[in-house]
This record gives sequence, structure tokens and C-alpha cells, in this order.
Amino acid sequence: MDRDRRFESSGLWAVILGGSSGFGLAAAKRLAQAGINILIAHKDKEGAVETLIKPHFDEIRAQGVKLVSHNVNLFDDDGRGEVFESIAANAGPGKVHLFMHSIAAGACKLMVDAKAPDFRGQALKGLSEALSAHGVQASPDILKTAVNDAFHQKGCDALYTLAESKIPYKDNLLEQEDLEKTVWMMGYDYLLWGRELLKDGLLSKDARLVAMTSEGNEVAWRGYAAVSAAKCALEASSRAMALELAPYGARSYVLQAGITDTPAGNAIPNFDLMKAQARLRNPFHRLTTPEDVAEMIYALCLPGLSWTNGAVITVDGGESISGI
Repeated sequence: MDRDRRFESSGLWAVILGGSSGFGLAAAKRLAQAGINILIAHKDKEGAVETLIKPHFDEIRAQGVKLVSHNVNLFDDDGRGEVFESIAANAGPGKVHLFMHSIAAGACKLMVDAKAPDFRGQALKGLSEALSAHGVQASPDILKTAVNDAFHQKGCDALYTLAESKIPYKDNLLEQEDLEKTVWMMGYDYLLWGRELLKDGLLSKDARLVAMTSEGNEVAWRGYAAVSAAKCALEASSRAMALELAPYGARSYVLQAGITDTPAGNAIPNFDLMKAQARLRNPFHRLTTPEDVAEMIYALCLPGLSWTNGAVITVDGGESISGI
């Protein structure tokens, strides 16, 4: 049997929350290739659904599998209820082989007003003075413009420490409501969905449950405090799920992807600078792609990786363990 159709005629389903872009969409496409039916819940503007998302959904259906999608607010009880009822009606008992939580609903805001030494300005001033000593006149302002042009237009990643980001911090600071909402949706929601799917008998006899984390789970990035807290809660939730769901045959994993060029990633302040640094740091000198992660999710669905449970699995080409 061809490896890409090994689930054909199995009647199994993948339920993906946040499946209209990024990791979720890539996983949906990969699993559809293998013959798994797909149910996606997402929240996007109707115009985007018709122009940007529909062609991807058509591509999934072209694999000969069923695709059910719901464009709903997953913060809302009615939206959640609609999706859960659809899972029961379309997949049915014992047919959800993969549940993936890939909702990006985090508040990327600073805790306090930014305050740090102007290392960039000091470096440009020093470079201007050094050039002047060699008979080249270029003010710090001219150098700043040149650096930004070289970085953003010419792809000179090595200038990331001197370039200015095009993704600035939000004007307003992190509030308690931001923190609570972020930790709830990106930290504990995975556990709640997994428990309800199990309770209603919808998971397959050896189901896989997967959620997404990042290197920001243990490395502090400015403006990432709420999401970082949520990722730590998520990983703790997954460990608990791995322990308590195992008697029912389910496995739980968290995938830690490397820096990836996704809509969710590009909402993080300074992400353009982070991408440049990642390309330099990564042993393969490229970013992680959603397809890299999708291949791991597909592999986790196979019997051969059934003894992996409760792990945080790094999918980054060695980025997180590499220095420069």
C-alpha cells in the first residue's frame, strides 16, 4: 500500500482547531493525503474565506476525503457547541484519530514600558565615527537608513541587531484580561477539548492529541509574557493528559516548532528580526516550515510512534540547541 494512502477507507478523522492557515492547514493537507477525513474550526473574515482559504480547502477535498469546516468564534459557547456537535455527527464514535489544537489567540504586549540601553544607536554612532576616521562621511541617520534597506530589501540577515523591526510593540500594555484570555485559550483549552472528546467516546482506540508550543516556553521574548505563560500551562496540561488518558489508548504530545513564517508568528513584535536570527542560527540556515511540522504530525499518527507519549517534541532542525 502506498504510504500516503494508508488511512484510506479507515473512516478516521482529524479534528483541527485553527486549521485555516499555518501549522493547522499544513497538517490538514498532509493527513488528507493519507486518506484521513478532516474537520476544521477557524475564525476568519468571510472575504478571506472565499478568496484565500477556499482554494486550500478545495485542495484538501481533491484528495478524496471529507472536509467539514466551521468559521466560528471558539471563544463563544455557541461556536464551541456547534463544532462539537459537528464532530459527533460527522466523525461519530471512536473515529477521531487526531485532535490538534493550533489556535493562536495570544496577546503579544509588553508588561511595562520598554526601557533598555540604545545599543543600536550606540553601534551606528561608533560605526559612523570609525568610517570618518577612514575618510568616509556617513552620519548615524544615513547608516540607519542604509542598514534598514539592506536588511528589509536585500535580505542581509546578519544586520538584524542593527535593523529596525517593521513589527512594533503594541501601544497598550498587557492587562489582566489579556493574560487570562491568553492562558485560558492557549494553555488549558487543549485539555478541555481532549477530555470532552474522550468523555463522549469520539476518540479512536489509539488517538493522538497534539498542541503547539514554541521556544518562547522557556526563553523570554519581550512582549511574549502572556503567551509564554500559556505555553507552560499547555505543556503541563499535556503531561497530565498523557498520564490520565493513556488507559483509554490516547497519547498526548506538544510540538515545539522552530521560528516559522506564519500569520500567527508575524503578529509577534520584532518577528522579522527573530526570523533573520533564526536563519543564521539554524544548522540548516532556513526557517522551519508548516510542512516540516505537518510531517511530524503525520508520523505521530502512525503505529510506529505509539510508544511516544507526554513529550515535548522539537521540530526545528536543531535551531533551539544551536549557537551562532
